[in-house]
Amino acid sequence: MKSGEMNMHSITQHILSLLDDTSFPPLVMLDGSWGEGKTYFTKNTLIPELKEHGHSCVFFSLTGLSSINDFKDRLLSSSYLNSEINSESSKSYSAVFTSIMSKFGGENGGAIASILNGASGLLKESMLSRLRDRVIIIDDLDRVKDKTLSDLILGECLQLSDGSNLKFLFIVNDEKSLADSALKEKVFSGIVKLNKSLKDAIEIAFSKYAWFEHYRDEIEKIVEHKNLKNLRVLKRVSRKVDEIYKVLLSDDSLDLDGCMTTLIKVTVLAMHYRYEMKFSEADIWEKSEYFNMLPDEKNGKYEYADLVDVHWFLTKPLISFLVGGSNWSLSIEDFGRLQKKGCPIDAFMFSPHFNHDDESFERNVDILQQFVFQEPNVPFSKWFEASYFYHFLQSNEFFGETRPDISEHFDELFAKKNFDYSDLDGRTNRLRLDPEDKLIFYKYVQERESYRTQSAQNVQSDVFKRMKQGWNNVDIEIYRSHQLQPFFNKFSAQQLVECLISWENSDILLFSDFMSDRYKSTNIKTHLAEECGIISELQKEVVAMYISEKAGRKKGALGFLKQNLSSAVEVLSGDNS
Repeated sequence: MKSGEMNMHSITQHILSLLDDTSFPPLVMLDGSWGEGKTYFTKNTLIPELKEHGHSCVFFSLTGLSSINDFKDRLLSSSYLNSEINSESSKSYSAVFTSIMSKFGGENGGAIASILNGASGLLKESMLSRLRDRVIIIDDLDRVKDKTLSDLILGECLQLSDGSNLKFLFIVNDEKSLADSALKEKVFSGIVKLNKSLKDAIEIAFSKYAWFEHYRDEIEKIVEHKNLKNLRVLKRVSRKVDEIYKVLLSDDSLDLDGCMTTLIKVTVLAMHYRYEMKFSEADIWEKSEYFNMLPDEKNGKYEYADLVDVHWFLTKPLISFLVGGSNWSLSIEDFGRLQKKGCPIDAFMFSPHFNHDDESFERNVDILQQFVFQEPNVPFSKWFEASYFYHFLQSNEFFGETRPDISEHFDELFAKKNFDYSDLDGRTNRLRLDPEDKLIFYKYVQERESYRTQSAQNVQSDVFKRMKQGWNNVDIEIYRSHQLQPFFNKFSAQQLVECLISWENSDILLFSDFMSDRYKSTNIKTHLAEECGIISELQKEVVAMYISEKAGRKKGALGFLKQNLSSAVEVLSGDNS
């Protein structure tokens, strides 16, 4: 028997001894905080063990009760529906119930709930008086928000227990219960405190998952660090970690153990701050921002440093997924920084320094130095991350002057690299770069924006080239990509006129239909206001083209376009309001 099982077993023994003590009323309280696992323990351990000792059990919750009559109805329906054998009459309760109902004019075979609803007070009292020989387990007394009703329920149970061999166990968060303290002292023979260990809670929450044993140490470490023993929260953690595990398995390029170790920590922290500290999604994101780690005026330790420590692995969609926000499904793009399989630099950057002995540490620094200083062809983002990490180690004197100083050679190294920018194009995760490291971070931002600007220009040039050949080449693409985003303001009126001149009549008509549909939404000005100037200029050019064009199909096509452009200008300028 495991230690946790031993502890739970001893709680059952304690409850049994109190229920069987005839010198006190047979009413016992099982007390525990919210999320402590009282209901779980009751259903999965206590009730089975009580039944092993020959007790018949009835279990129900007080949630939603509004009167003592509601309580009696719930007690009766729970008891009679269980259809136990009455030891005195040797009849099932359903038979006793039928007999009682016949005496009071009831119809045999009616649904218990319906009968209770219309039963007289005398009938209910007669039915209650026939309850015998069982343990009535009543959950959620603390959810009864009427003090008088709480006291009435306890008084009713005390009365019912007299001479009936009925025993009552109340599952309560006593701190939240409104029942009278003096009455509780009189009614209860004892209060048993459910106080699970952290390992008990972890075992209950995680043990059903096949990956649990493999990551048990990581789970116990972070759960103990945050003293997170709330079973409801831990069960949410385990479900989210299981979904994360399945998504990570779908990408064979990832270092599964490294990613899981990190994301277990991320999940526990997010759940802790959401459900125990009552943070919103926005709070969690804001507290994880790196600038919050900077010393305050008193140079005190930042209170949420553990969130900053996992900054690299968080994204807004991931936080939303973890804490029950709008993101209910998870994909690989929702994660922050993920370690790659077979990448020694990733393994080195994201493993604690104490995981390395001196020899392995020096070997890893050799690999890092080779990549930063010697490799000519490198992934753009990876090189900046590696350079930052090398600079971090060097600045903190993890190695001495025998290794080259990156501060002295950084611009020179950067100029020599042949970068592969593909890891930037498809990268939605957050890089491990400290904004305070101005040497590296600012260079990264500058070069990243320069690349993105050039890429946008290249894309624009390619689109214009295809657009000039025919609007049909780009019609669907522009609709999907720029339905609510400015597009035409990226070109001059002269460029658009060049397109019109080179197009077939069918392209002009298709373009005219596109412009007609583009500005129909009532709030479209909010999204496309930046296009107003260029559309106005184009409209004037099209009017001139229309006037000079001889009658024919092209003139007709230009006429439609002229009208649609005029309508667009009215919408964008607000003249139609």
